[in-house]
Amino acid sequence: MKKLIGIVILILIPSIAAAKSIDLAQLSAKGVAVYGWKGGVATVLYQKQQNYLFPIASITKLITAKTVEMLYPENTVLTMYPQSFIDTKESNVSVVAGMSFTRDDLLRSLMIQSNNAVANQFAISAGGTVFLDTMNSFLHTNKYTKTNFINPSGLDPQSKNIKPNRLTAKNLSYLTSTIFTGDPLLTSIMETKAAIITDQITGKKIQINSSNELNYDPTYDYFVILSKTGSTTMAGQDLVFITNGANTFDYVTVVLLHSKDRYADSKVLINWLQKVLTQK
Repeated sequence: MKKLIGIVILILIPSIAAAKSIDLAQLSAKGVAVYGWKGGVATVLYQKQQNYLFPIASITKLITAKTVEMLYPENTVLTMYPQSFIDTKESNVSVVAGMSFTRDDLLRSLMIQSNNAVANQFAISAGGTVFLDTMNSFLHTNKYTKTNFINPSGLDPQSKNIKPNRLTAKNLSYLTSTIFTGDPLLTSIMETKAAIITDQITGKKIQINSSNELNYDPTYDYFVILSKTGSTTMAGQDLVFITNGANTFDYVTVVLLHSKDRYADSKVLINWLQKVLTQK
């Protein structure tokens, strides 16, 4: 929450007309939810098909991480098995089979790097269907969805007859807010652009970097407090992030689902929010 403290926004207060000059119709995302939060109460600032179930790709890992916290004690060390890497479509090879990491280091790889093999390993180490059963119980108990998730990574199913992991933009807004206000570990991890994790067998240090391109854009990185990205063929491009609420809200959650360009969409929304939230 470091960016919420002592924020001074040096922006001239624009007119309502200026705020409306940014055309949100240009957003390519099919599902959008922008909520301002004040004292735990949400105000819808903008929405598009927010109650429609969309595939969420690696945004799935928000729920995966919550499941890990429920199933694995903090001092757990897990070894990466070869089967965790099957059909993961990973572009990075920093974490390989045979390495062992603490639970929290693997959570960093899961959330910052969006590592699919790590997601698989958490599920495999739990044994049988324990991990998925716990994920789905968490989703159903908290009324995030009545559907079932099929994997911990968010990758598309190999069969067209199986539906991918799906959530609504509205419920993702509530989930993200709940993590931000009630889970300091995941919040601190999702705020991080890069981290060092350590192989417990060899002592090797591995740097992992954020998969969110906004974190490397000097014009917009300031506005991203925490984030999670995802992208698959079925889901398109997805992005969830929290930004500051200026003097109007405590913070703002932004959810973009099935976008053609999640970063372009995010920049449009950030520009729009900075005008809307500072107008009188």
